[in-house]
Amino acid sequence: MAKAALEAMSGFNLFGAEGDQASIVHVLSDEIARSRIALESLLPRESISKEVDSAVLSIIGYPAFAVEDLDLLEKTEQHICEKLEGKYGCKRFLLDGHQVVIEDRHRMYYESHELKQFMDIECEWPLFFSYLLLNNLFAGNTEKAREYREKLKGLLVEHNGQLLLPELYIVPEDKIAAERANPHSQERVPNENIPLVWAQSLFILGEMLQDGLLKTHDIDPLGRGHCIHYSRNPDLKVQLTLLAEDAAVQSKLNELGINTQTFDQIAPIQVREASHLAAALTQVGLNKRLGLSGRPNKQIRALGTSSLYKLGEDQIVFLPQFMNQRGFYLALDIRLLVERLRLELSYIFRHWDRPGKPLVAIVIRHNMLDNEGHQLLLEFMTELQHGEIRGTPVQLGNLNEFIRTTTHETINYLHDFHFAETRVQKPTNPCSSLLLPINKAATAPINPRVLNDWNKLEDEALIQILSTDSNLFAQFEILNILKQRHELDFDLNKTAHNSHQCRLRDWFEEVYTRAGNQNIWSLVRRSAGILGKYDADLEQAITDMLVRQKRISVGREYSNGATIQRPASATEILDRIRTYNSPNVYVHIITQELIIYLGVLIKSDPDLFSDMHTVRVGHIMQLIIIRLQRQLDCTLGEAFDALLALAPHEIARQVKETLADYQNSESQLSLSELLRYDDRCNQLSCARFTTQLNPKDRGRALDWHEWREQRGSIGRQSEAFFAAVWEVLHHCKGLIISEKLSSNRRLDSEEILAQMTAQEQSFVLLINHRLDKIQSPDFRQLTMETLQALAVIFQENPDLQVDDTILTDTLINHAVRLSWLEKHPERAAYYEEDQALSWQGFYQLPPNEVANGIIDALNYLLNVNNETQGVQA
Repeated sequence: MAKAALEAMSGFNLFGAEGDQASIVHVLSDEIARSRIALESLLPRESISKEVDSAVLSIIGYPAFAVEDLDLLEKTEQHICEKLEGKYGCKRFLLDGHQVVIEDRHRMYYESHELKQFMDIECEWPLFFSYLLLNNLFAGNTEKAREYREKLKGLLVEHNGQLLLPELYIVPEDKIAAERANPHSQERVPNENIPLVWAQSLFILGEMLQDGLLKTHDIDPLGRGHCIHYSRNPDLKVQLTLLAEDAAVQSKLNELGINTQTFDQIAPIQVREASHLAAALTQVGLNKRLGLSGRPNKQIRALGTSSLYKLGEDQIVFLPQFMNQRGFYLALDIRLLVERLRLELSYIFRHWDRPGKPLVAIVIRHNMLDNEGHQLLLEFMTELQHGEIRGTPVQLGNLNEFIRTTTHETINYLHDFHFAETRVQKPTNPCSSLLLPINKAATAPINPRVLNDWNKLEDEALIQILSTDSNLFAQFEILNILKQRHELDFDLNKTAHNSHQCRLRDWFEEVYTRAGNQNIWSLVRRSAGILGKYDADLEQAITDMLVRQKRISVGREYSNGATIQRPASATEILDRIRTYNSPNVYVHIITQELIIYLGVLIKSDPDLFSDMHTVRVGHIMQLIIIRLQRQLDCTLGEAFDALLALAPHEIARQVKETLADYQNSESQLSLSELLRYDDRCNQLSCARFTTQLNPKDRGRALDWHEWREQRGSIGRQSEAFFAAVWEVLHHCKGLIISEKLSSNRRLDSEEILAQMTAQEQSFVLLINHRLDKIQSPDFRQLTMETLQALAVIFQENPDLQVDDTILTDTLINHAVRLSWLEKHPERAAYYEEDQALSWQGFYQLPPNEVANGIIDALNYLLNVNNETQGVQA
């Protein structure tokens, strides 16, 4: 509803045709796009506690018409009809006890574990047939609409001489047992609320449409119904204009056949940063008399900066935020910058909802042409001239060519707001003249022995070396020594008896800028960490994952505090990163980077995140470090240093490859192929899992242990996996996942099966939370394999019941021991000495042999007296 409301309000004049610009409601397209993404990620569910809800019919159809994706719309309606539709209407949701005859009307609410009593006897509401009638009429499905009209006629009840629709239909008390035994078999009776005006009015509208007394636009004055069948303008293209930082850059690009304009050539149109637009928009809606604060000063995303703005008397083009080089260092990596440009152009084209065409301005700077990736930038600009970027139609031209076709956004009144005088210019640093120019030939890491000697020197001696050494690494290390002695606001020149004030912070800024221009990424990141820099896109990256129903764990280890489950400010995100990781500021910087890359990836390749419920940033970082350690044959510390030295685009590639390795998880519940029994018996002791259980390849993993480390780090759990856990709960009293001594963490089967349904998101998040608490990724994966194996065993043996709580840890421990002793029977008396070797061997087993170990362990625990450690009363 919020998404539909934003679309309906956008451009709406509160005073109608007589109103001026001051009374127009301004809605940023990015807010609509984010709502669209959130809605599409949530459907066909309505919330995490309900796997399906009939109320969603008013969202996918009349009156909101909030979903443009016809496949998703059809899937959602089909899901509702399959799960909730009956003879008398639709249930609101599963386990709904409202007005059921056994409901206790004197209670405010039911405890969750009591909801199971309402299974299969939930009331059915004709109201939702009225929605289905209207939705089918708007979709042009006249035959389906006729069917629902006939169903509704059959539900009419005579009341005061009129045939009217009741609120709902109830299962009579004397028929509850029969209905539970055979759902939809018993005759229901209407309640006393006749008519439900809501249902009756919608039914009348449907009849009037069918009888030709009304047209669809009569009951949909805003034309929301056309949103579903909206066809994109076939001429839509993303317009791009290239701006040169100065005449020298323009001349250089002209020689290469690339046409640009300078800022002076497009005057009086101004070019400003996206942060200036965010500041200006704080005046929209501001009214001190009414106590209205105006729009918060929030970052503006790509759709928001893709219009030509007239703010007060000024015409302004705003630059995309992610290209701001004065912020975080990612914009200095040309390869990554070009890739992000491609993705943003695709995002703009996919979500553009304005009458005109989008306009994107790109400023080409000196350091972009001097950068090691400049050739890739030139190729990108040449590609723009061909009119298409990876399937996104684009049009390259001068700004004056696009003024007529681009979207114009006008806000005449900005109260007393005035833009800063500076528009787009290179940052200046008071220390730039105090450091020697970089000697590229001499720039190299400093020997630890030299560093040790420098640590013994006084401040003045260090500053003297700083002013005479042209090695950028040396300049950084000296500043770092001084940082350990003083605060960042310490004035170095005062110590050096120089009248020019230059704080330690300013010196670091100069080293940061120089390292960025030279792409010396280890120094860039170390300087950024010391300076406490953060990317302005950090909030957006987190939000991009959240709106797609993902949780983000930003700590080294999983915990509630380290897990972000709702939008947060950059300050809060940074605070969590610093609190739940080591004090090493370089870890904080890499964590930020990974979050940015994950935010970019989830927009461009959302399928990479399928079956991921918690994105564990720390585990992904650790997985990349371990891979570097194995590739370089070095220590973990050296591997982390190597990570710091990688170009941002290389780390982004590592993240994508890491997610892509296990993008397509295979369902492992095909019983007929996975579990075989010995021909001589049909008992569990004779059952063996076949190699069909094993994946066809291990990706880039060298062995099964590394495969488990990688799968456990990524943390994918498919619908089949949660169905497996649901199956296990039906065959035991409870389940403790990897917490032997935490009985309060016990998953009580009766309680869970009573209050939840198999596919609702709250069950998924509960199990996911328990798995996330297993800090070791390889053991987390082993636990998942154990649960899947148990599910297959129980499904093949439906009468098998464990009359106690199953502890996965204990089951795995016995599986490891039995597997080892089977291979090394002569070591039975020395198993305590062999435990480490037995675990190493078990991690190296293929999945089918691990599953067979679980069979043996379960047999052992069920059949051996006095050794039932895996079963707890």
